[in-house]
Amino acid sequence: MSRETTANGVASLWRRIGAVAVVLVAAYSPPASAETTAQGVVDQFHRSLIGVMTRANELGYQGRFTALSPEIASAFHIPVMARIVAGSHWKTFSGDQKSALVEAFGRMTAATYANRFDGYSGEQFRILGKAPTRRKSVIVKSEIVKSDGEAIAINYLMRKFKSGWRVVDVQLKGTYSELATRRSEYSSILRRSGLTALLSRIAGKVAAYEAEARSK
Repeated sequence: MSRETTANGVASLWRRIGAVAVVLVAAYSPPASAETTAQGVVDQFHRSLIGVMTRANELGYQGRFTALSPEIASAFHIPVMARIVAGSHWKTFSGDQKSALVEAFGRMTAATYANRFDGYSGEQFRILGKAPTRRKSVIVKSEIVKSDGEAIAINYLMRKFKSGWRVVDVQLKGTYSELATRRSEYSSILRRSGLTALLSRIAGKVAAYEAEARSK
């Protein structure tokens, strides 16, 4: 896949995010919080990550998962993200099915971060600025700098809801949209096998992260 094709796909996804966020904000708004900036939300999330990373061995996988779950719920708009990854299948789900997918996607997100940030060797996060994308949305540009000086770009697509700014997608290395990847994977499973199969797949992935942590 060419860079141009990838960029077009991400841009198309982000246009959908804007439209979906408007529809879902009334039904699935996160708890109200004090007004803060988009960069402030990302900075607080990064501080939480560093705090967990520096205590990674002490906390263990389950401890990292427990510590990060509320931070992710605060910084990310999980219901909007779950709606995006479900694509056109979302409108066929009942209320209980939508809630089940939102919960599963939230657990998967927390498990991914608990697995990914499992140690600390001097890494630092830096916020580089922000750029507007569309109405009520911005991209907060940041990077994680490793101890050897290597910097990896991490961009956050943020949207402003009534309760404040929330992350609705994470873009690694400037082009790799995590939400676009999940959407492709999950939509395929939903099309072939339905929601029950998708929930089982997500639960299996979370269990695999737990098993991997126990084996280390």
